[in-house]
Amino acid sequence: MKVNQKYIADLLKVSRVTVTKALQDHPDIAISTRKKVKDLAQELGYIPNIVGRSLSTKKTGTIGVIVPKINHSFFSTLIEEMYLEAKNHGYKIILMVSFENEETELDNVKSLISMNVDGILMDPVSHSEKGEAFDLVEKHKKPLVYIDRKPRSIKTQNCVLFDDYNLSYSLTKQIIERGYEKLMYINGPKEINISYNRLRGFKDALKDFNIKTPENWILHAGFDKNSSKEKFLEFLKNNSNLPQAVMCVNDSTAIGVYNACKKIGVKIPEDIAVTGFGHVKVSSLLNPPLTTVKLDLKKACEVAVEKLINLIDSNNTANKNTIIGGKIIFRASVKENI
Repeated sequence: MKVNQKYIADLLKVSRVTVTKALQDHPDIAISTRKKVKDLAQELGYIPNIVGRSLSTKKTGTIGVIVPKINHSFFSTLIEEMYLEAKNHGYKIILMVSFENEETELDNVKSLISMNVDGILMDPVSHSEKGEAFDLVEKHKKPLVYIDRKPRSIKTQNCVLFDDYNLSYSLTKQIIERGYEKLMYINGPKEINISYNRLRGFKDALKDFNIKTPENWILHAGFDKNSSKEKFLEFLKNNSNLPQAVMCVNDSTAIGVYNACKKIGVKIPEDIAVTGFGHVKVSSLLNPPLTTVKLDLKKACEVAVEKLINLIDSNNTANKNTIIGGKIIFRASVKENI
């Protein structure tokens, strides 16, 4: 016999409506009846039918989450925090991974829409040129909230972003105040908001201190350690003049600089200072430990899930971006003064 609400109702000699309401803790049902129904449901191993529930409530109680990767402490922390916050609101997470590939991201969206998730939280790919994933979500009128990253070409305001500009400006300012003037910056893909805003913060701090950096001292790589290592080694091959400090768009990029320095015998921080952004777990374990910016991931996930659920419940597309802060953590990769 299939264990469903009708089977439970027949065993207890009550109506199916009574079982449904009892399982939902409806106040119409006596507490003693609710307990009997729940106890029997647990004994029988009853599992609610999500499809059946969605037909009656028009909701599945699920949220789709798309991230660029999972083998990375920043994104694994995001996933965990989103899962916990969704659970607090009675939602379950369906996780998809784009692997920094725009076509895979589009397939992720198609899968989530086919599963009829109630809404989608997305940390998009770094190279987002076509915007097809966003367009498809819009066509199906699914609530969508971007977290952490957002393609610059997309004008939606339903985002939870970090205070990238001000944190980058403040880090650059403090580096300059320690005596560093010859500064290099290694940036990520230009189509994404965090690259644009962090570079803008760096440049504006230099401008305010009347410091000029040659254009070829602003390198463009990916968000990964391999591309930044290659870009920095290429620079060193063609330039004998070393910067005093290399500031990186994220910690993975900074790790690439560490690897390049190790390969050519440049010492950190004796010969060159290095900073990151994002506070991945390995940043404190590097030799020397990496100066970085710690972002409030827990707060960002709380706000993003709440924002998405509000969109699900209200069907309201008008919203505002929410900016989440962070703090600068100085470690041994930067001297106190030079």
